[in-house]
Amino acid sequence: MIRATVAFEHAALRPLFILNGGALVVYLGVYGALAKSPAAIDLSVGKFAVVCWLTGLLLATLVAYLGARSQFAFRKLRGREVDRAEIDLGLSSKSATEAAEAIGRYGQEANCYRSAAILAGALSVASFMAGFWPAFASIHQV
Repeated sequence: MIRATVAFEHAALRPLFILNGGALVVYLGVYGALAKSPAAIDLSVGKFAVVCWLTGLLLATLVAYLGARSQFAFRKLRGREVDRAEIDLGLSSKSATEAAEAIGRYGQEANCYRSAAILAGALSVASFMAGFWPAFASIHQV
């Protein structure tokens, strides 16, 4: 189950980096190609697109961090659930109350990290879209 979740997160993270990083690389490549003709690109508008895509990359990095923290919390949650099952079966002499409290705490922590990762991912996509139109508007025909 953990491997499947990690594979899903990798599949979800890859587009965030490709969208923002790819857009940034392509735009800077176009800027480099058109830099010889000063009227071809409006840098004052283009800077906004570059800042948006850099922000999107930073947010994608934050998503990766939050996703990893979420997985660690879910792993701790699973460990406490195993402890609770052992207590229920009489195989462990640990406190059932402490196990239940730990389950609630780790479950809440994991869901909090997951929600923050989803929000940061949505903001990363929004950053890509926010930089898209200014990048096109900054390129002029000569």
